[in-house]
Amino acid sequence: MRAKPRYPQSRRHRALAVGLLTVPLVALAACGNGGGGGGGSSSSASGAGGSSSAVAASGGAYNIALVSDLSGAFSSVSAPGAAGVEVAVDNINANGGVNGKKLNLTVIDSQSSASLALSASQKAIAGNPLALFMLSGSADASAIGSLAQAAHIPLLSPALSDTSVYPAQPYLYQPSLTAQQDASAMYAFVKQREGSLSGKVVDVAAINSPYVQLIITDVTKLLTAQGAKVNAAQQYNLPLASFATQADAIARDKPNVVLTLGSTDDTVVVSKALTQAGVTALQVGIPSGAGQQTLQQIDSPKYYALTADPYASETPSFMAAASEYGKKSDVSGSIFAMSGWVAVYMLADALKQCGAGCTSSQVNTALQSVSDLTIPDDVSYGPVAFSSTNHVAVSTVRFRSYDPATGKFAESGPISVG
Repeated sequence: MRAKPRYPQSRRHRALAVGLLTVPLVALAACGNGGGGGGGSSSSASGAGGSSSAVAASGGAYNIALVSDLSGAFSSVSAPGAAGVEVAVDNINANGGVNGKKLNLTVIDSQSSASLALSASQKAIAGNPLALFMLSGSADASAIGSLAQAAHIPLLSPALSDTSVYPAQPYLYQPSLTAQQDASAMYAFVKQREGSLSGKVVDVAAINSPYVQLIITDVTKLLTAQGAKVNAAQQYNLPLASFATQADAIARDKPNVVLTLGSTDDTVVVSKALTQAGVTALQVGIPSGAGQQTLQQIDSPKYYALTADPYASETPSFMAAASEYGKKSDVSGSIFAMSGWVAVYMLADALKQCGAGCTSSQVNTALQSVSDLTIPDDVSYGPVAFSSTNHVAVSTVRFRSYDPATGKFAESGPISVG
């Protein structure tokens, strides 16, 4: 049972990424980063080549930071993840913190802008956190990853590209699914449902996105190796008002399977257009299209989408925590709220190992020792882990669906992607 909170409010600061000071990369790398808060002191530790790392002073707080699209076009995806981070921080602080120290979280809104995400991350890193969370659909994750690496600050972000974690790169951690894992899971699920793939026709409806393009490339290789024919993707940009023309083109292909690779609202537009065009094929989506509200709006028993985490509504303890800290509406119905919760608890485990006065470099080392961690309140389909050679946390996914006839949600058996 979750302990009664002793600290109703977390130590959290919010800032808007408007007119932020742009901090040159070389300056960030040379900064003396102090992670102490609440009366703690700041100090600088320089190693070979002038490297530095944030330090959390004993008796102070662990300073951490979050950059997320809390407003703008990507907020429907990113903001629930940010809420998950905040709820986890509140819950940890209410139950004694880590090593007797509170988590001091600074939150900056990147406003669904790539340029503001970069400047927000620069400001966050200049604030000397022990770790940085980034939940942003708009961000240039590669540029922000380079900032974090130069400052020797661990970055935990679902936005990281596969090239940032395959192979494992210093200071870069993926607490959610990679494009490679999405592709592997979709392939395994399609094979389970369709049996032999020889001669099967697969169409693709996809948002224009580098991440989604990686999924398309990887899943196409897997499917065609088994004899399937994968047609050229029908791609689109946001905002998406109609997919009728592309849906008609897909209908003419008479596919056995349609991969719907989009965000939230656009996935609904795409799936409904496919149904209206007479497409009766199995539809398979990615986590951004797996939320309960999305499945209900799609309203089709033929649509399935993968996720690494159960729904918030299926985890009463998590929902109780979100309600207690004023975030229930922010996390309800979204898969991505769980990603934020998972990331914080992985960091908390690393901080526990690292000790009261650890540096950001030591946090980085400790993250690589987070092994087979069961996330509190079962907010994950399987244990999560990092290592020196693996910076991808997720090992198991399931596919979710909704049956309009019964009004019930269902889930597939577990599929390994570790």
